[in-house]
Amino acid sequence: MRAALLALIAALAAAQAADVRKAERFTGILNAGVLSPRPMPIDINVDRWGTDASRERLAAIFRSGGMPGLLDAVKKQGAAGYVLLQNRERLIAGYVQQENRPDGGRRILLLCVRHPGDWEVTSDSGWTEYLFRIVALTLDAKDRGEGIIFHTANVTFGAAGPELAGELSGQPTRILSLQKTR
Repeated sequence: MRAALLALIAALAAAQAADVRKAERFTGILNAGVLSPRPMPIDINVDRWGTDASRERLAAIFRSGGMPGLLDAVKKQGAAGYVLLQNRERLIAGYVQQENRPDGGRRILLLCVRHPGDWEVTSDSGWTEYLFRIVALTLDAKDRGEGIIFHTANVTFGAAGPELAGELSGQPTRILSLQKTR
């Protein structure tokens, strides 16, 4: 009886550990563009990964309340990760999800609420339809790759998570030489 109980506890602990992913850090080079006239180092930190339950909850909120409802929900979640760029305020992600790819790599999406400030490239428009920023990272099996920042994003949120529906600025910024540091 005791052995069966210990086996059950071990199985439950293993199942929970599989759902909890550790925080990760990435560095890269932000390509010259609208945010900087020259390439700059960029740091991306993921502190909390989205779960299947949180993705389903946000998808349901989007279905019932559209982008304004999703905006409120993401704001309430607090910081799941952030992006650091020299001489700029922290860009905070309220939701972060990872998708494993068949080649052993992965795709990471950070969904950030769009606030006025340092990260703006079109400060006078899009405040009612383009409420988010998306940071999309693509990594190979060795955790190296590239990324892109969509500064003024219109999103949908379905069963697979957030998807870019439109980008107002027309000037997304590329992240080069991306690699996992921790």
